[in-house]
Amino acid sequence: MRLQGKTALVTGAASERSIGWGIARALAAEGADVTVNDVSQLDALQQRADDVRAMGRRGLAVHADVTQPDQVAAMVARTVEAFGRLDIVVSNAGIIRWEHFLDITPANLRAIVNVNIKGNVYVCQAAARQIIAQGGGGRIILTSSVQSDVQFPINPVYGATKKAAHTLVGVMALELAQYHITVNHIGPGWVMSALNDAAPELQTAEGITAQRRDVPLKRDGSIDEMGRAAVYFASSDGDYTTGAFLRVDGGLGISKYSA
Repeated sequence: MRLQGKTALVTGAASERSIGWGIARALAAEGADVTVNDVSQLDALQQRADDVRAMGRRGLAVHADVTQPDQVAAMVARTVEAFGRLDIVVSNAGIIRWEHFLDITPANLRAIVNVNIKGNVYVCQAAARQIIAQGGGGRIILTSSVQSDVQFPINPVYGATKKAAHTLVGVMALELAQYHITVNHIGPGWVMSALNDAAPELQTAEGITAQRRDVPLKRDGSIDEMGRAAVYFASSDGDYTTGAFLRVDGGLGISKYSA
């Protein structure tokens, strides 16, 4: 129970198969009260809050669009109203569109940048302001991707936004250290999450087998493994870690893609 007495907010956590839910569940298992957020799947989102409560923690579901700063601010305010404070925020919400560079559409470019860059800024900014105001320090964690330092074809804009998250984390870590706020990010590799359901490589059994073959550990990651990585950054184990990037990818980042 390394997070007993702590309160957390996790964005993009409605789907039972999402990395966001894996993180929220891991935080709750360590004793944290958790607000789960998403912009869709409202029934599923409420179920995630019920699941947190079934674990013996306080759970809150907040529907909000991370691309809208007023909604993000209201989400943080609701969390504080319900739990009294905010100690941990995990900016996990993200979207991906698979298209080659020459096929990038303005609509997809705008959507990915809005969620994956602007959303991170708005969520982390609102959380940092609350943590600074209440005092005592806190933890900010982003879900980026192995693509923070490895390039893949067919999703150039997504990869670029994850590289941007790497820079954003470093700058936040430098500027927020004076307030005893650590800022870090985890880099999932292949995870059979709902986000990846539309991946071209995963549309056939042969494609899934080939994808796993490219991972040195020869398997995809689980949402629970991503959750445990977030717990490290959120708990006292990560007291002296800030500005760090932890790939949780089975070695994918040092596979043929890194050559």
